Amino acid sequence: MDPYREYQDYVVASRLLVASGLSREILSLSQYARLRLRRLELAQAGRFAALEALDERLRFGVWSNPLRLKEFLRRTAQAPHWASPLAFEGLLFPEERARLRYPGQAGEYYLGWLRLPHLLMAPRAFEEALKEQEARAEALPLFLNAFHRVPG
Repeated sequence: MDPYREYQDYVVASRLLVASGLSREILSLSQYARLRLRRLELAQAGRFAALEALDERLRFGVWSNPLRLKEFLRRTAQAPHWASPLAFEGLLFPEERARLRYPGQAGEYYLGWLRLPHLLMAPRAFEEALKEQEARAEALPLFLNAFHRVPG
């Protein structure tokens, strides 16, 4: 996976947790990168208990792992951002929304992941949903302000 896309997914998940009152932390890109390297070290060393705690902090797999997504949905079920793609984009800053190709694009991408937990027992439908998500991911630009800073 593209590390910038991974970070963008992390930020969106973190903003949803912050908006829901379940977290106060959103790591900067450099902080995230350091912890992501630490995660790799822990995985290589087989330190799975420490890895699990770090995965929670990094929101690792929240969107793409159906079991983690199911838990994330349970924790954030009351968030008004789940109502529609445009409601979901309430998590974005106006300039971030302006970088999207059309209103609701990011919301469609993130809400598209919600189908996965329900399709676990239907392998063909699950595979089709993943293909659709891959196409949405390819079309979704990197919209975070962190990627569009202008020096000075």
